[in-house]
Amino acid sequence: MKTIKQVSEQLNMPVATIRYYDKLGLVPQLQRDKNGYRQFSEKDIYTLEMIQCFRATGMSVEDLINIFSLDINDPILSLKQREKLLKQRKQIDDALALVDYKLKRYTEMHQQS
Repeated sequence: MKTIKQVSEQLNMPVATIRYYDKLGLVPQLQRDKNGYRQFSEKDIYTLEMIQCFRATGMSVEDLINIFSLDINDPILSLKQREKLLKQRKQIDDALALVDYKLKRYTEMHQQS
């Protein structure tokens, strides 16, 4: 079991953010010691890592709450999230291709000068 400070350092996630996710119920079955301090198991840390990953994709807190209130093993849920991530990846790939094209054109124009 780890303390909130240890988990914060391990995940590079602010303590206040961890408390917020706990308050929202996103870390179910989080244990507390006799003094009421949060005690994080490896499963709790994995849950926070999943939250961190989903947030990095731009997922809203409201969507997180919906996902974590459902069965995480639900294949429909997994497919929907996968589709959303694939769409985001395509958008990023398209934007990157455009930037690469612009850089190439810029370089060509300056080489001709």
